[in-house]
Amino acid sequence: MARASALRRSRPSAARGVYFSVGAFVFLLVLGMVGGSIWFGAYLKSESFRALLAGEAGRALNSRADLAPLRWSGPSAFAESLQLEGKEGNVLEKLTASQVRANVNWRAVISGAWRVEDITVTELEVDWQRPAEKASESTEPLPPPLPAAFGFLPKRFELGRLTVASSNMRFGDAGIFGTALEVRPDATGWLVSGRGGRFLRTGIPPLGITDFQARVQGKEIFLTGGDLRLGANGRIAVTGELSDVAKLQVSWEGVASEDVFRGALAKHLVGTLSGTAVVTPPGNVEGTVHLKDGRLEGVPLLSTIGDFTRNPAFRRMPLQEVTCRFSHGPGAWQITDFTAESKGLLRVEGQARIGDDRTLQGTLQVGVTTQTLQWIPGSRERVFTEARGGYLWTDVVLGGSLDHPTENLSARLLTAMGGAVMEQGSELIRQTPEKAAEGVKSVLDILRPLIP
Repeated sequence: MARASALRRSRPSAARGVYFSVGAFVFLLVLGMVGGSIWFGAYLKSESFRALLAGEAGRALNSRADLAPLRWSGPSAFAESLQLEGKEGNVLEKLTASQVRANVNWRAVISGAWRVEDITVTELEVDWQRPAEKASESTEPLPPPLPAAFGFLPKRFELGRLTVASSNMRFGDAGIFGTALEVRPDATGWLVSGRGGRFLRTGIPPLGITDFQARVQGKEIFLTGGDLRLGANGRIAVTGELSDVAKLQVSWEGVASEDVFRGALAKHLVGTLSGTAVVTPPGNVEGTVHLKDGRLEGVPLLSTIGDFTRNPAFRRMPLQEVTCRFSHGPGAWQITDFTAESKGLLRVEGQARIGDDRTLQGTLQVGVTTQTLQWIPGSRERVFTEARGGYLWTDVVLGGSLDHPTENLSARLLTAMGGAVMEQGSELIRQTPEKAAEGVKSVLDILRPLIP
């Protein structure tokens, strides 16, 4: 009886002990979580964590990095700027990202990684450079070591998708401006896609960007696809590699001549262009170009022939075929295998050199029909002396500049006509006065187009 009574008295005491122990455990657990949260939050705002982030960004692009202080809101971190300066020999020269925001996946911390996802940047400025053959040793100081209390935290980073609202990226005298970007990690490289904005390069018209896709692998950039616009209907496709052995393949179609030509070419030659080219540094280009639905108008030489022949078609000449090969090296464009034809009127073949200062040198063969030459006395006997392919041909030397071209055909035609007139005049002297008067009238009719 006494023992039963003692048992009843001990049970409440034991229960109170169990409740107290559980309560103490819960209290300590909550206190630990709160304390751990405060401690963890303090670490995320510390200089050590910011240096860790900057160091990781620098290692990703072989650069020295400077990250502005972080502001946290739950799992989201915000920094006013991130600046990278490429180490010597790196393809990246300088990068500035403004208003950087990223979400951190805290669950990945347990698995041993800082997983930064959905990084967004408002503005991005990047300068690329041609990489050196051998990079120098880096003198960049190492980031400060983690405090001992933080030693168990992850040191590995996993980066997710990066989106950029507007970017300007320059490579030498070329670049893209106002382009939206998306960057994703891919094995040991990065996949980059872009849309919108413009491509600018010295010496070519501004190009609109429809979209492009590229892969960045160490010092190399592989452009796997690029779709550009020129004017209302022109489309340009670009693929290739940007590295120490850079090479781009370019093709275009539907490009209006007025969107490309400048000066005298824009004034005299009209049509739609298509073609292909290969571009290699430093500014070397090789390719072919075709022009369809063409028209040649207002060319002084052709206007002179039109005056001689009284054929207005020479003033506004349709072109069924225009094609040539072209290349650009130091200081000049070379035009070879040039052909242009207006059936039933004229065919031109030849080559030319156009300096970067717009100077012009060239040699052409010009062929015209027999019907055309019947209106130009002496031309067949003295100038157009070779018969080939349904045309009568002569050589023409070009000079001057693109804006003020010169040629030696007009003077030769005048000389030929003068010789023919002299021969006709000598013959008239031997004829009756009535026939001589008719001959003089015919000569004046021939020369009338040349008289002011």
